Amino acid sequence: MKVLLIQPPIEDFYTTRIRLYPLGLLYVARVLMAMGVEVRILDCLTPLKKKQLPVPDDFGYMKPFMETEPLLFQHYYRFGSDPEAILNAIGDFEPVLIGISSQFTAYYKSVAELAGMIKKHYPIPIFLGGNHATALGDEILNKTPAIDYVLKGPAEKSLPSFIANFQGKNDATALPMDWRELMPVHELLDAGAYHIGKRSYISLTASRGCPYACDFCSVQAMFGEGIQYRRVEDVVAEMRIGARHHKARIFNFEDDNIAVNNQWFIRLLEAICDAPFLDGIELTAMNGIGYTHLEKPVLALMHRAGFRQLNLSYVTHDDDLRKHHRRPHHRAELERTIAAAQGLGFFITVYVIVGLPGQSYGEIRESVDFLLDLGVLVGPSIFYIPPGSDLYPRLQLPLEILENWNLYRSSAFAVETDRLSRAELVELFVYTRRRNLENK
Repeated sequence: MKVLLIQPPIEDFYTTRIRLYPLGLLYVARVLMAMGVEVRILDCLTPLKKKQLPVPDDFGYMKPFMETEPLLFQHYYRFGSDPEAILNAIGDFEPVLIGISSQFTAYYKSVAELAGMIKKHYPIPIFLGGNHATALGDEILNKTPAIDYVLKGPAEKSLPSFIANFQGKNDATALPMDWRELMPVHELLDAGAYHIGKRSYISLTASRGCPYACDFCSVQAMFGEGIQYRRVEDVVAEMRIGARHHKARIFNFEDDNIAVNNQWFIRLLEAICDAPFLDGIELTAMNGIGYTHLEKPVLALMHRAGFRQLNLSYVTHDDDLRKHHRRPHHRAELERTIAAAQGLGFFITVYVIVGLPGQSYGEIRESVDFLLDLGVLVGPSIFYIPPGSDLYPRLQLPLEILENWNLYRSSAFAVETDRLSRAELVELFVYTRRRNLENK
């Protein structure tokens, strides 16, 4: 049995290269291979190609801002392989089943178009998995006849019984697997194809989940409550594979909150420091790190292991809003962490949400100015619609926005409230970017 796994093209105003590593498909591949399936991965985003497109009508309201604000994005693109190349790759491999990654709701249009194109040329069943598939699976099946199956939740839980049923076998023995025992199949990707600047990188996950329950986050919908950790020796073994196969010198941890358990995190950092083949590497954790757990000795060990930058999530300066949205942590802890990290030479980015329900223009300016005064780069994250979160069903959105998944992205500036207009959201975004440039 042969299964082709596809990371599809995307369309947006911009993309971030380090976010494009298809780690989820590498876990899917490992589960399939454990069941005796032959697997190939078609990553339509690497090497990254882009083609400028007209700004879609869905985002027409953004054109006046794009024309007058040079610090806003200026063009809209399709990122990914040409359709002919995709169809040729499918024909060359001749799979009996195709799986497509559907992680981000705003990019579902590309997934649906890809599935429709495949079905026009090949009568091959198609299944979807990923965060978007988990959050809105039933709606996907209603919207897109070309999609045959939607698998919800992590691959190690949903795939075994699905594949057994697909093969016509008794699924009683197709038990869920423990993700912590699985080694993602990095070797299925082209060696050296993933790079930041001139250095190769891989992404990996050392822990899964988050113990917090911020109501605007959908992590728990995918992975459940709490957090699980892999064995430190298994993480280092995976890094050895990345260093050997990809010649990776940057290792990007996709963990939702890698530093929550200080004792485990310290063991991981010490093991990385003790591995000779990891000398001189750089470590990143782009999803953000909980700053309450970063005492100065931990920060010093992080720097020794290879971290040179910190990505911290602050959300908002308003304590009442933080409590309302179940966001933990306090400003005094953030100030302490920033001061200690700056003393060690870290480059620090702190993210705030712009447009979270309940926020006002003044509160966001206060949050941004507070962080700028601390000497950090401020990342303005425009609030976007988060399916699968506790907040999602409480959002009182117009039907034309709720049903248009294209608008479920930061760059859409789609969610206006009685306290924040779209023009004010754009103004705050541009203000933050301008102040960042002034502070360089």
